[in-house]
Amino acid sequence: MLRAADALGMQIDIDRVIAEVGRARELLAVAAAKAAAHRAGDNPDDFHLDIACQPTQPVAWLAERLGLTSTEQQVLWVLIAHELCPAARERVREINTEELVDPTLDTLRRAVYGMEPSLAAWRELGTEGRLRRLGLVERTDPGSDVPEHRQTFKAARRVLALVHGEVGLDDEATFARFDEDGVNVDQLELDAGVRAALEAAFDGGELMIVRGGAGSGKRSAIVGLASQRGRRVLVIDGLAIAHDRERAARQLRIAARECALFDAIPLVRNLDALAGSGQIADRLDLAEAELRGACFATTTRPIVRRWQRPPRHVELPVLTGTQRARLWTTALPRLTTEDADVLATMYPLAPALIHAAGRAVRTCCADQPGSAQIAAGIRSVLDDRLAGLATRITVSQTWDDLVLPSDQITSIIELLARIRERRRVYEDWGFADKLGKGLGVSALLSGPPGTGKTMCAGLVARDLGTEIYQVDLSKLASKWIGETEKNLAALFDAAEAGHAILLFDEADAVFGKRTEVKTSNDRHANHETNYLLQRLESFTGICILTTNHESAIDEAFRRRLSVHVRFPMPEADERSRLWRALIPNAAPTEDELCLERLGETFVMSGGYIRNAVLRAAFLAANAKTQINAGLLLRAAQLEYEAMGKVVARR
Repeated sequence: MLRAADALGMQIDIDRVIAEVGRARELLAVAAAKAAAHRAGDNPDDFHLDIACQPTQPVAWLAERLGLTSTEQQVLWVLIAHELCPAARERVREINTEELVDPTLDTLRRAVYGMEPSLAAWRELGTEGRLRRLGLVERTDPGSDVPEHRQTFKAARRVLALVHGEVGLDDEATFARFDEDGVNVDQLELDAGVRAALEAAFDGGELMIVRGGAGSGKRSAIVGLASQRGRRVLVIDGLAIAHDRERAARQLRIAARECALFDAIPLVRNLDALAGSGQIADRLDLAEAELRGACFATTTRPIVRRWQRPPRHVELPVLTGTQRARLWTTALPRLTTEDADVLATMYPLAPALIHAAGRAVRTCCADQPGSAQIAAGIRSVLDDRLAGLATRITVSQTWDDLVLPSDQITSIIELLARIRERRRVYEDWGFADKLGKGLGVSALLSGPPGTGKTMCAGLVARDLGTEIYQVDLSKLASKWIGETEKNLAALFDAAEAGHAILLFDEADAVFGKRTEVKTSNDRHANHETNYLLQRLESFTGICILTTNHESAIDEAFRRRLSVHVRFPMPEADERSRLWRALIPNAAPTEDELCLERLGETFVMSGGYIRNAVLRAAFLAANAKTQINAGLLLRAAQLEYEAMGKVVARR
């Protein structure tokens, strides 16, 4: 036990520490108030603060919102003063029980809770206390083998920022943002039953999971209803939550703390990303534990699990054509009813994309927008959604440039009909209720190189008046576990919401056959294929695959195909038509080009014929002459040799 004289001396030192901390509090409170006045546009020099009335504005606000006790606040002030006030730092080090730079746990106990052991000190400074769980104080000692009384602490950067008057969202919360879009709920075409369920979740403090397609208005509905109640929404991106459980728990604790500080409602987007799959650990239990009270989450697919906190579920139904027409009228008020109906049919976008496209059109066109301006607005929104994963391609050819046998033409007509008449067959005729899922259109175009597969996909998009995006396979694949699936999810969601056609060129690289599992790489590759199968099954958009190796496509994908068009090597008369179709009308040519002879002699697909025609054009331009039969023959021979074939020269 300490002798009375020693105890008295130590108490005097502690009193000096508290006195210095008090002076630091007053100085910091004045600085914080001046910073707030400066942001408000007042003159800081004219600002006077009554210390007795408002001694610690930022920390008092933090304590009130987080429910900190007076002793927990005092711990924070000791650490804040140690960090920012040289005099207080010197006094704290005088009573530090160890030769350490930062205050030890033992020092904090004695300085704040007194000389005798205290249950409150044990509880409040422990690992489960609010100060450490909410990330208000941080350990600075090197490792876990340090005895508890020698563990050292500092005030977290978040607390120091508040003391300096910075009261925005924590810089560390890069995975979250405040959403204050202020969407009018009455303009969202929200089902009455869905709205009533969401409002009940606000009032009952429940966990509510809202399911619907990408861009279907899930987030907008929640934010709009919260805005009506004067509440903010902190949107947490499930895809940005770390796969490591310890880091994920810290992120979710930060989110819970920020929600408490700002009286905000947490909304977890892409909740299914936390469910885990394969080698990715499930983190939904962490979200349940940390995000308490009224909490919302959105997902595009159902999550089947045993919940610690059983949620309520609500699903946003797919909008009808009439509802989409009303949304177009809201987004572009000057549209006529007839124009809105046309847009709802031509561009059956998700509600979020309709509103975004409307904003883009209004920004660039104040007057009555035409079809070109509306199409440009839609393209800008889709380009933004698919940036980094796919590239929009434009098509300059026409159907006259595509030479195919009649059977293949019939299959392409069927593909166009499946896309054009989906609304009638699925909605009006009721087939959607019978099928349940698999309402999208997936087509496989297979055949040798250069037979027109990619061009056909572009012509389909052009004929339908929609955009087509070629998927960048190099951007999809990732060596990090779960990243490929995340990229695929973002790709399909964006295409589905924007009613854009996805083109997977060389699709066998992604949709290839699963292999026998011998290594972890095999297991990971098969897992990606399994995810693709599930996602394609639920995809409601349009997806076109092209491949030169039909046999390499997994059989499970074949069953999910709406149409399979095989592109054969063209026959002699078709090759002659291709030679003729690929020479532009503006090109200078001689009368007799002997195209029938070229078609009979050179067994080439349209892609190689295009290369040969281009060679002949450059040879003619270099010789300052017209394109003639001799130049075409020479170009065909060169292209044939480049293919690895030999033809007798004449």
